Formats: sequence, structure tokens, C-alpha cells
Amino acid sequence: MAQATARSPDAHTLEDSFRHCIEVTREQAKNFHFAFQVLPPERYRGICALYAFARLADDYSDDETDPQRALANAAKLRGWLQRALDGSPDAHAILPAVADTVTRFKVNPEYLFELIAGTEMDATRRRYATWDETYRYCYLVASVIGLMTIHVFGFRDESGEALKLAESTGIAFQLTNILRDVKEDALERDRIYLPAEDLARFGVPEAQVRQGGDSPAFRELVKFEVARARGYYEAGAKLVSLMEPDGRRALDVLVKIYRRLLEEIERRDYDVLSSRVSLSKLEKMRLAGSFALNSLLKK
Repeated sequence: MAQATARSPDAHTLEDSFRHCIEVTREQAKNFHFAFQVLPPERYRGICALYAFARLADDYSDDETDPQRALANAAKLRGWLQRALDGSPDAHAILPAVADTVTRFKVNPEYLFELIAGTEMDATRRRYATWDETYRYCYLVASVIGLMTIHVFGFRDESGEALKLAESTGIAFQLTNILRDVKEDALERDRIYLPAEDLARFGVPEAQVRQGGDSPAFRELVKFEVARARGYYEAGAKLVSLMEPDGRRALDVLVKIYRRLLEEIERRDYDVLSSRVSLSKLEKMRLAGSFALNSLLKK
């Protein structure tokens, strides 16, 4: 696994930094990187920089079992980011590329700080009582990534819709991830992102989720959450048409991949416990079409 590790201040030029970000993205973001490869070089580099930052923030939360140390890591990252945005990006290998991308594509820096706040939620919360609470988590760890992404992809927003559409699409992506990873999160990290109110509604005890136990009631719960995710995909569906041509194809590929994951959960009769839902590279290429295939062959 490629780690976004710290390096000495004189060790990373801007080009080194972008190469490091691309390596992290290529090795750790199979679905995202597949879609990113259809972008022209400047946008590809930029989106890899933002992904590498998201990966670093997530690693600082997930790799630390002590909540207080995880919060200290988040505070350190927040300080590094602020210094990078102020013109001193030497604290970490990815930060020169991140700062350049934020400036070049006019990304609101607040999104990066909100992403750090999302990792702090992971450090301090393992259960969510209501959908509103889960929604807030999804916004911080996924919607803000979508909001950053559309700036790198390029978009037209004469009606002012794009930001809201990106928020909805991010919620859809993260809820898909939650369903795909429900067993891993519960058994390995003792985290249950599905709202407690939904578990109660379908008569699914928390202990069953913690133990990875399947049942008709659990599958009805998953079916309900799949329908909820589909609603957010539909709510954000117009976003692709607002993208500039360079970014439109990348977003379209990404949405197709994630919607296909949701369809695969349905095809399995809502079984997300026996094995992890995923798509083959061939399936991703089929969804991406010839444009993505030609782009991949050129790289």
C-alpha cells in the first residue's frame, strides 16, 4: 500500500509531489483512478493531488486506534494544510501539489478543512442515531470531495445548481460505500454508519450487524438503503451535463461505476455480507466505453 508519508522540506519539488500523489491514487483508489485516467494531464494531476490529501486524512484517522491521538493527527494535518495554503507546503510530500491544485482550479479551501472534520468524526463516533447524523458524516467525507472534484473537472453553473448536485452525488457515493463495506466496518473497526433508527425500523439488532449476521430483516434494511442511495443518484443526475467536456466523461464514468455497484448489491438480493461487492476491471472498461479504453492504452 502506498502511504502518503512525510518527507524532509528539501525532498519534494512540485513535480515530485504530483508524482507521489499519482502513485497514491493509482494504488489505493481503484474505482476513482480508473475514471480519472480519462482526464487531460493537468486535470488528472490535480484530481490525484486532492485524492491523495483525502487518503492521508483518512489514514490519519483509520490507522490510529487511540481517538485522542487520531484527533491530534487531524490537528497536525490542519496546521500543515493551513501553512501550505499560506505558501509553506514543505511539511508533507503531497502538500505542494495540493496547494498548487487549490490555487490553479480555484477550489474553496474550506472543503479540505471540512474533510479533516469528517475524519475527526471517524475518530470519535462509531454509531449514528439518525439519518441526519449519517448524512452529515457523508457530506464531510464524500460530498466535499465531490465539491472539490467539480472544480478540477470544470463546470458551468449558470443556474447555481452544480454545488447542490455535487453534494447529492457525494451522498450517493458514500452511502454506496457504507453498504458495500458494512461487514468490514462493523467487524474490523466496530463502526456502524447505518442509522440506529433504521436498524430499529427493520428489527435488526446492533449485535447482528457487529457479528456480520444475515437475515431477511437485514436484507430489507439494505434494500431500503439502496433505494435511498438511488434517490440521491437521481437528485444529482444533472451534474454530468454541467461539466466542461474535459471533465464530463470522467464524472460520467465514475457515476456509472458507483451506480453499477448499487445494482450489483440488488442483483445479489441485498447480500452484502458473504463477500465484498466489487467490479472487475473488464466491467469498468465496459462501463467507460471506448473513450476510456483508448485513454488507458495511451498511458
